[in-house]
Amino acid sequence: MTEVKPKSGNPSLQDRCGTLICDRAMKGDTMTKRFWSCALVTLLSTGVSAGFSLAGLFGPGSDDSFARYAASRSVALLLTVLIATSVRSRMAIAFLGIAMTVVQASDGVIGALAHDPSKTYGPFAFAVLNALAVGWLLREQATHPNEPVKS
Repeated sequence: MTEVKPKSGNPSLQDRCGTLICDRAMKGDTMTKRFWSCALVTLLSTGVSAGFSLAGLFGPGSDDSFARYAASRSVALLLTVLIATSVRSRMAIAFLGIAMTVVQASDGVIGALAHDPSKTYGPFAFAVLNALAVGWLLREQATHPNEPVKS
């Protein structure tokens, strides 16, 4: 590792790996990857959920009031994830990821009770992916408990 001499002569501003500046930059990169991974998985999960709800709404059961309720909630969750992602809210994405984990796991149970593999495995896969993404996102705070939560 080579050391770059600072122009100001101030050794606290050294720009080499292992210093405070480089450590924070690398931590920021990891946090950015964690945030965007969780946001993407949550966005895909809400997008698929909203898509199926809208398909049910505009499909043969368009007179069904339950389809309307399901579509309104799914679209609301999708819009909320889009807003949380656009404002880069780490905690909002974490909570929405947890919510979508529960939603997808519940959908998987409903599919299993209906004995429909396509309505079982897909939601369970999304539930597991969401849970892993949220866990990875929140793990950063657990490894640095003295730092304040940034949302």
